[in-house]
Amino acid sequence: MPVIYAKSGEELELLRITSGRGLVRMLSEMGIYPGVRLRIVSNPGVGPIIVEINGIRFGLGRGIASKLLAIPVK
Repeated sequence: MPVIYAKSGEELELLRITSGRGLVRMLSEMGIYPGVRLRIVSNPGVGPIIVEINGIRFGLGRGIASKLLAIPVK
């Protein structure tokens, strides 16, 4: 599922980034790449989605979040 549909507090494992090389490289440099686990800190339904990876929080626009495919971690 795209990260844009995740709920606040949910923990996910990133499977794939469905975008061009430029965005994939930018996200990779930020520590966002397939296999990483992230937690949704805030997804208010409008505006940026706040995610946390290894204690670092990032604000992702909804367009970028829609290109991140992930599965819930149980």
